[in-house]
Amino acid sequence: MNRKVKGLAKAAASISLAGGVLAMAAGPAFAAAPNESYAAQATGLINVSPIAEATFPGTSPVNLLHVNVAGLLTADVAHDRADATHASSSLVHIRATLSLISALTINAVNSSCAFDTNTDTVSGTASLVAGSAGHILLLPNPAPNTVIDVPGARITLNRQRTAPGGTLTVNAVYISLLGSTQTLTLGTSVCNSADLAPVGILPGVAMPIGLGTLGLLALGGTGYYFTRRRRVATIAA
Repeated sequence: MNRKVKGLAKAAASISLAGGVLAMAAGPAFAAAPNESYAAQATGLINVSPIAEATFPGTSPVNLLHVNVAGLLTADVAHDRADATHASSSLVHIRATLSLISALTINAVNSSCAFDTNTDTVSGTASLVAGSAGHILLLPNPAPNTVIDVPGARITLNRQRTAPGGTLTVNAVYISLLGSTQTLTLGTSVCNSADLAPVGILPGVAMPIGLGTLGLLALGGTGYYFTRRRRVATIAA
């Protein structure tokens, strides 16, 4: 009886192993960290993690009716989304405190980035609607890394940074308060230099191989059981 149980256990183990091979062959593979976007983030004395963060793979889109960072930012209607090759972020009715005598106001900001599957390149852009910092009007379609100094702060519009691996981060507005370590980011989009759509390790081939392996291992396990059974019967005779 014990030998019969052991034979069945080995057959079951063979089938389980085949299932694992099949899962590995057919499962999705991701080459990079998630694409993402978020409405706002603060670092420094006031520290706030990304707000209304959307990611792919993950949760997208993400919407938030009001954004409030006490003492630093108020805004409305954040809309963030990310997919396998794109990310975008938008925010409206923005007011950010720059100093005791200066503030930044913008009707709307938007940033976006995209990976081009034809050229294997990633690019990004940002735009603003009716923006001003103190008495300075902000350009609606600023060139990448446009810097503006105002009383109490340095503002970078369409701030773009590329990591060593090719990941592009676009901030519609990046604010650094002078005389402190406080920063505030508005409308951030992040794209990898890769298509994050899930694909099989061997598309079109993985499933037949997996199924063939499953059949062979299952057959081998079953054959082992019956061979052992015949041997036990011979010994008993």
